[in-house]
Amino acid sequence: MADCRAGIIDLILVKSISRMGRNTVDFLKACSELTSLGVEVFFEVERLYASNPKAIRMLTVFASLYQNESETKSFAITWGHRVRFADGSSQMANRVCYGYKHSEEGELVPIPEEAEVVRMVYIWHSQGWSLRKISAQLQAQNIPSPRGKPKWGIETIRKILQNEKYHGDVMLQKTYVANFFTGRQAINKGEYAKYLISEHHEAIIEFGAKGEIP
Repeated sequence: MADCRAGIIDLILVKSISRMGRNTVDFLKACSELTSLGVEVFFEVERLYASNPKAIRMLTVFASLYQNESETKSFAITWGHRVRFADGSSQMANRVCYGYKHSEEGELVPIPEEAEVVRMVYIWHSQGWSLRKISAQLQAQNIPSPRGKPKWGIETIRKILQNEKYHGDVMLQKTYVANFFTGRQAINKGEYAKYLISEHHEAIIEFGAKGEIP
């Protein structure tokens, strides 16, 4: 759009309306702006020009159909995930996090070196250390963060202390897609059911409470 506004582009060829957008309102706004800028848009499958006043109704109909199709597919996929959450068959239960890797069978197994770091974090926290002090100590010992950086972020440490996987459990559907069009994830605060699988894999932490850390 920036190039169109700068006058660099005067014609856009689009395979199909579905490739340009699945949100009808945003799609029509984009077409209207491009037309006002003198930029022609041609949709090959539908054989329509966005600048043709007679085509606006057809563009609206097609865009609405594609949006409905996307919403239906998204609902079906989400429903499938929730069914697998409920019966415990979801592969998301085996998603790795710091301290774990996949075994040859695809199960979660601890990485000894990283598991020891996780234990130290829990021990320090149980001794009353602040998250900032834990971060400084990890950096002082030259232990790289999960992303390989020298400094550990406060939120990274907080998430380790809040992660039930280190106790051998798995909580499914802790987040959900809050916006269909953007795919934005949101924390599940009771909007949907959560599913806990106890003793799902080998635990790294065998002591302490499993509640959330403030």
